[in-house]
Amino acid sequence: MVHCYIKYKSKFVFLAIAFMLFLTEAYSQTEPMSVDGRASGQWAYTLEGIQSSFSNQAGLAGLKSFGIAAYAEKTHWLPEFANVGLAVGWSTGENSGMSVNFSSYGIEEFRQNRIGLAYGMRLTSDFRVGVQIDWYQTSIEGYGQNSQLTFRLGGIYNIFPSLKAGVHFSNPVGMEISGNHPLPSDFNFDLEWLISSQLSIGTGLKKSIEESPGFKAAVHYQIHPNFKLMFGAIT
Repeated sequence: MVHCYIKYKSKFVFLAIAFMLFLTEAYSQTEPMSVDGRASGQWAYTLEGIQSSFSNQAGLAGLKSFGIAAYAEKTHWLPEFANVGLAVGWSTGENSGMSVNFSSYGIEEFRQNRIGLAYGMRLTSDFRVGVQIDWYQTSIEGYGQNSQLTFRLGGIYNIFPSLKAGVHFSNPVGMEISGNHPLPSDFNFDLEWLISSQLSIGTGLKKSIEESPGFKAAVHYQIHPNFKLMFGAIT
């Protein structure tokens, strides 16, 4: 009986920790984010191509063929926690592209899954827009499951040939997965300055509900066609 009690108590404590992390993370970075963005302080909203599936869907207008992107990371101090994502995209014409993407965050006792269908298109030579429909599902052991539909919108504009801006809204209407548990609702504005064919620097702003604005700075250096150095931070 003692062994059973300890096992049950341990599981309860583990579930409680998971639930508290869920409440903490409700307003922070549990959203999908490309490898570039994770390495650059979440500066990723001017990206184009398949990586934009995890940031600004307007970048899908730049897809020229079929593409796949993925990421995986361990988070917090619990090795059971994982954050993974997968995107598959394809060109739908000279000026547009689509993507199906998936992300999953959590452990067996608590997990948040998301599936998105995204579309990006070029409206002019300098302006691209994108939209994504998201379906979220959250499951907590002993409490059941909840699901919700929401959406995100984005745009990328070439101000000059060497300077572009990206703007993005996720869950702009503040949908909740269940009572008092809002889905992440973020506004991002990024600027990218292409100094040369190898070097670009960026800055940006992130504003989430109930949080102070975060300011971003990043540097990307393409030292080889298949290898890039990325640095970044967010306040």
